[in-house]
Amino acid sequence: MYPTFKDIKHEQFYEGNIRMTHSQQDPYRKALFYLLGLTPQTRQHIQDIYDYEESCIRLEGLEQGWQTSSSIKLTRLAFNLFNGYTGDSEADRDYSRNYSPYHLFDTSLMPYFFEALKLRYAEYAHTLQQPFLPFSPIHADHSEEYEMES
Repeated sequence: MYPTFKDIKHEQFYEGNIRMTHSQQDPYRKALFYLLGLTPQTRQHIQDIYDYEESCIRLEGLEQGWQTSSSIKLTRLAFNLFNGYTGDSEADRDYSRNYSPYHLFDTSLMPYFFEALKLRYAEYAHTLQQPFLPFSPIHADHSEEYEMES
């Protein structure tokens, strides 16, 4: 499955990071780099968000002054898809409610968030590629054929 990209810079960032980290078979990093490549801010500040030497996310990237309302949402989703992170209540860094769909998906980047979900959960997303489902309203006029075949 090849995702839809926002623009050429997004695609180049994703492809470059997947190659550099040897993550061609890693759905966690595929989703992470796909999301972090969406905005110029996250691409420019990738070193604040991801530690290439340790191969891990940098939680302090959530608190950086360059983060915008959209970039913080995509960073939160990227961290969540990478390792399930939902905020650090002990350190009072981020509130777990900020990781709910109500807060995360309220952005024009939402279609790309779904692409990241498909990358992360590819084993389930393949069913979304079917041309139609038998109960689809689009094919309701053919329901008699389904009944006859049964």
